[in-house]
Amino acid sequence: MTTPTPAPASGTDTAAAATIHVDQVLAERCQSGGDYLAGLIAHGHLDTAGTPRKLPEALFPNADPGVVRAVWDAALAVGYRAGQLSLRPAWAAAELHRTQDTLNAAGYATMARLAARSGTLHPPRHPADDDTPTIPAARGGHW
Repeated sequence: MTTPTPAPASGTDTAAAATIHVDQVLAERCQSGGDYLAGLIAHGHLDTAGTPRKLPEALFPNADPGVVRAVWDAALAVGYRAGQLSLRPAWAAAELHRTQDTLNAAGYATMARLAARSGTLHPPRHPADDDTPTIPAARGGHW
């Protein structure tokens, strides 16, 4: 898992730029290592359970298998709906804000804050997304 650390580009040889660069490289290594470990853990879960169908019960061996299955099935439906929403970025913000209002009205303030936060962040935007391009091609010219 050794990733070569490229040097900062010329002109950015300041201590701050070097720190930012090293931070990014190390964070990527951490993520890569975490992804690798997650795969090993997934293998361990499946190996222990013996079959994917028994995975929920393997997570909670001391609980009633019927209850675990009911909770697992409900969680799968929730995950599926969340995935559907994430695939419609143009609609997600409005839907998440409606969710916030509904949860607030029902007294679920903490969940409402989570929906509001996601509604504000979704779809993920980069600050430059709002900038007006200044390249010649944007004005009808050529590069």
